[in-house]
Amino acid sequence: MPITSWKVGAGGTARATASMLDPRLIADLRAARRVVVFTGAGMSAESGIPTFRDRLTGLWAQVDPMEVATARAFRANPQRTWDWHVQLAEAVRAAAPNAGHAAIAALEQAGPEVTVITQNVDALHHRAGSREVVELHGNLLRLTSFVDEEAAFAAASPTICRVCDGYAVWEHCDPYAERGDLAAIELRAGPVPRCPGCGALLRPDVVWFGEPLAVDAIEAAWNAVDRCEVLIAVGASLEVEPAASLPWRALARGARVVEVNPVPTALAAQCHAVISGAAAEVLPALFAAIWPER
Repeated sequence: MPITSWKVGAGGTARATASMLDPRLIADLRAARRVVVFTGAGMSAESGIPTFRDRLTGLWAQVDPMEVATARAFRANPQRTWDWHVQLAEAVRAAAPNAGHAAIAALEQAGPEVTVITQNVDALHHRAGSREVVELHGNLLRLTSFVDEEAAFAAASPTICRVCDGYAVWEHCDPYAERGDLAAIELRAGPVPRCPGCGALLRPDVVWFGEPLAVDAIEAAWNAVDRCEVLIAVGASLEVEPAASLPWRALARGARVVEVNPVPTALAAQCHAVISGAAAEVLPALFAAIWPER
């Protein structure tokens, strides 16, 4: 069972409840040299970004995810998939990092080595100032080439484009195109853009349903978890693998694990402290209680 469990709400502030942490746990957290903050959709929801799992409101209302967020959907109707992601990108651009994002970024100044591992694709951790961020599910505002393997391998040996690293569509890549030309293209309303080097269709650099995580991202996450002494899970439902296993991996390796979530998950029965509340309210007070000198 967790050492400490409480709910932030009526009858006390987050700062007051943070003081209820077991002194032994505070000492362990304060002594940690490496901290992982693992964030899920609940972190971004407080900034007004609709969650991918909310099928009743927002962008998922009356939309089948298989029709707008899969490689098959993009292959069948690139424009429809692009247009739907444009709507999400508009919501992301309109959002601002909340107090929880700011507290995580400020934690780097307190002394420990902080790695943020996030399932969110909104880049809000970067905008808040966090430097070490592992984006498990990609970044919505970054584009990459659509690798249509069905078409590419119809040919004997597809050409790899030096600009987008995808399979070239044009017979000859533009020798004057550069990676900077690709980086300048944004997820905006209009026709689906193409790589300026090879003509491949561009897509949001996110992990769609049915796609594996990028190998370098999951390896970076595993390495950070294996090295950390503390993991703080924030706003994560822990329902999507392999990301859901990261807090459990930290527990198995002896790290102190704290969950911050309005609705505790299965992790609550095993971690060292559980705080039921919003990240924007809890994290600034929690970090002030653990690292008061920052």
